[in-house]
Amino acid sequence: MNTLISSDIKPKLTQGELYLFDTLDSTNEYLLTHCKTISQGSICIAKTQTAGRGRRGREWIAPTGNLNYSLSWHYPISANLALPPLSLIVSLMAIESLQQQGIQDLSIKWPNDIYHKGKKVGGVLIELKTIPPNIYLVIGIGINLSPISQENTINQPVSDLSQYSIDLNQLVICLTNKLQKMLTNYPQTGFKPYYKMWKSYDLFLQQEVSIITDSQTYTGISQGINKQGELVLQQQNEIKHFAIGEVSLRKV
Repeated sequence: MNTLISSDIKPKLTQGELYLFDTLDSTNEYLLTHCKTISQGSICIAKTQTAGRGRRGREWIAPTGNLNYSLSWHYPISANLALPPLSLIVSLMAIESLQQQGIQDLSIKWPNDIYHKGKKVGGVLIELKTIPPNIYLVIGIGINLSPISQENTINQPVSDLSQYSIDLNQLVICLTNKLQKMLTNYPQTGFKPYYKMWKSYDLFLQQEVSIITDSQTYTGISQGINKQGELVLQQQNEIKHFAIGEVSLRKV
């Protein structure tokens, strides 16, 4: 795997700026802090991230060499867009970008965890800040590209992509251009064009899973997602729907 080089990336970006740091506490936090002054589509990357975070306030462990990436975007509040499905689409964009590096056997654990051969190698965290007249989004993506210490793993199987020869600069360029195009078109397209594609990568489709909320655990058979990106769970004769961001999903 090569190193990130600003002069290799910047000329290939169609919009926005590149903020590349050797060390940063959080790429998401940097873009959130500067969201009003940073141009649309700008990206922030840290070679080492010291205080990354994942979904539901969890720590994101990111040793040097991983991809610690965030992208800034905004929409007018008046557009009244359905934003939760964006995280599902972002996971698709990440998988497509990894596939262009020759990596196969990729899947997604709802809503947006990226898996390789049944183990987690990446994730997505979208954070929002409302400053009228706009709503600002920061899309954070972390991908394990360097060997990960098993001592620091979370309570699910994890892995990394260190066995692959990844052109990190090309990965960033491909991912950024895909995200910018998708985000530009999203007010017109919504989630609909991505629904079937996402289902084709669903790691736990038709498998027994547990849905863990703050107060209760539900067990049943995953029926995949509906067209709003919600998880559909079959419990005997009852169907339950779970919204993005409310729950955690585990295989039984």
